[in-house]
Amino acid sequence: MFDRSKWVIKTQDPELVSALADSLKISPVCARLLINRGYTDPISAQAFLEKTDSELYDPYLLCDMDKAVRRTEEALKSGEKITIYGDYDVDGVTSVSIMYMYLHEHGANVDYYIPARENEGYGLNFSAIDSIAKSGTTLIITVDTGITATEDVKYAKSIGVDIIITDHHQCRSDIPLAEAVVNPKRPDCEYPFKELSGVGVAFKLICALELSSKNNGSYDKSVINDMCKQYIDLVTIGTIADVMPLVGENRIIVSSGLKMLQNTQKIGIRALFKATGIDYDNPKKITSSFIGYTIAPRINAVGRIGNAGRAVQLFLAESPKVADIIADELCNTNRRRQELENEIFLEAVSQIEKEHNISNENVIVLSSDHWHHGVIGIVASRLTERYNLPSVLISFEGDGVIGKGSARSVKGLNLASALAACSDTLCKYGGHELAAGLTVERDKLNEFKKKLSEYTKEHLDRDESIQKTVIDAEIESDEINEDTVRAVSRLDPFGAGNATPLFIFKNAMILQVLPLSMGKHSKLILTRDGESFTTLFFGANIAELGFSQGDEVDILCGIDINEFRGMKSIQLIARDIDYSDEAKTNLCEMQKECDEFIFEGRTPFLSDVPNKSECSAIYRGLISALGGDIGVVTIKQLISSGSSSYIKTGVALAAFKQLDFISIEKISLFEYKITIRKFKEKKDIFAAPIMSGKAR
Repeated sequence: MFDRSKWVIKTQDPELVSALADSLKISPVCARLLINRGYTDPISAQAFLEKTDSELYDPYLLCDMDKAVRRTEEALKSGEKITIYGDYDVDGVTSVSIMYMYLHEHGANVDYYIPARENEGYGLNFSAIDSIAKSGTTLIITVDTGITATEDVKYAKSIGVDIIITDHHQCRSDIPLAEAVVNPKRPDCEYPFKELSGVGVAFKLICALELSSKNNGSYDKSVINDMCKQYIDLVTIGTIADVMPLVGENRIIVSSGLKMLQNTQKIGIRALFKATGIDYDNPKKITSSFIGYTIAPRINAVGRIGNAGRAVQLFLAESPKVADIIADELCNTNRRRQELENEIFLEAVSQIEKEHNISNENVIVLSSDHWHHGVIGIVASRLTERYNLPSVLISFEGDGVIGKGSARSVKGLNLASALAACSDTLCKYGGHELAAGLTVERDKLNEFKKKLSEYTKEHLDRDESIQKTVIDAEIESDEINEDTVRAVSRLDPFGAGNATPLFIFKNAMILQVLPLSMGKHSKLILTRDGESFTTLFFGANIAELGFSQGDEVDILCGIDINEFRGMKSIQLIARDIDYSDEAKTNLCEMQKECDEFIFEGRTPFLSDVPNKSECSAIYRGLISALGGDIGVVTIKQLISSGSSSYIKTGVALAAFKQLDFISIEKISLFEYKITIRKFKEKKDIFAAPIMSGKAR
């Protein structure tokens, strides 16, 4: 059963909706969506809808940008070797790529370095600095990393290497004493927009360099526009992949970048798109979701379990043949990453269920000697989603002395602050509010667990951490049309900070439930007000949905247009489903009756007693639904498996219990934990007392 308690429907003042719609000459649906996102006045709402380039700020507003430009220009003029030092995720890879492209184009003696996740971990390190210095480098420019590298910067300076830091991660109290530290999150930085990605900050640096060379550093919109045309596609990929809020400058960047990606000329991007099924002779719409869920994982995969430098090589490729080879490599590596991820996830869940009492814990901390640390971040995310708790996974690969960890959090607990409170137990740490990395010595692991547990116990707000599904508005039958789709599309691109609009469609009856993609997905045909509506439910087969023909339901959904062979049709994209209020009331009444049959021995009417063939079908459905000898099922699942009516199924379960075919335990309103018992002799189902029934 789906948990309806987490559904939160936003309410709007009808007068405010009407006033905003009239002022901007937009539909009431569009006005409601704008108000839900905080744009309640015509000026801010119009600015949000227009997505104009004029809102891109002067890069020199960033603290230390003038210093960064001056030192980089010195290196360019004197022919110093410059090494770009990046991170191994998508944000870091795209940052390295655009910085390398720009400097190489301007004649720099330039190289790049991305630390190996497996044996170096995140950020700068002494060994890497030594290696870079030996190559002849005298200037390192960090991208998407470096803000916590205080000691590393000191060491580099001591051996004659200057460092410029460009980063966007949370700062500590001690800012590294680098040649320049460009980070909008610096406490002393007055840059108007604080949520740039790492590649966004890198882009600002190359824009500043271009303004310096062409306009003596003065802001010139035409120069910025030219830079966007060259690099905004890669900036967009990095921004989306790093799950930055798509508001302010990020919204402008991504809006422009997605348009550019429709017909990008970068050989590497085209090769990667082709490897995922994009046909540029007939391209489908490239969305932020496509970038986030299809493209980003393939780039991340080589950073997690391979060599992130291969992704940079892809973006720098000048040969389509070479690009195709690398793109295929990224796809193959991603498939291997998925296999590792699933293995670790199942092991982690098993460890939790055997060794932990989740109901009494505020944080999950797990460790292993054989987990691939490049994948544990994804697994931590899945655990956090499953248990609604902050999760930390630590891998003690290699010598087993130092563990590398990835952490994910829930709303209501700032990970960066939590790890700072445990810093005396850690070798290294860094990250954001909801995601972070760390290293810890094995002999300090228990102390770290204890401190983190104490911190989360004090600071985690469990009420705030509950994952809620926020619904923009109720949608009526007559609003499911192209006008609403157009209204929704005016607010794109969607992503973090600007979620895809979500509606609730109430009191619809299911006419059909059909399998899609060999049962991986489901299609529902709904009816209401004399009309039918196609609804797609991805990632759930018919049995998992547990709903069938005739059920009256409420659907949480997005709305889209499906285009097939030149024909357009409106479709709903379901996110969640539950019985309507009336149907749930009726269902609860029937459930109460079934529980009385099963646990209290109530006698049913003869008309509610299933016959022998019906009992056989219910028993077969039970075995199928359990998938073994033990598991959790609902009566609705058994009905979906082809059994009889609700009440007859309840009576049959009571008979199975009386004959000791099964043991059954109530674990929630609709769910039972059932164990199939083995028996040697055949038993007559009508030997069960409940099967005698009674006359009406």
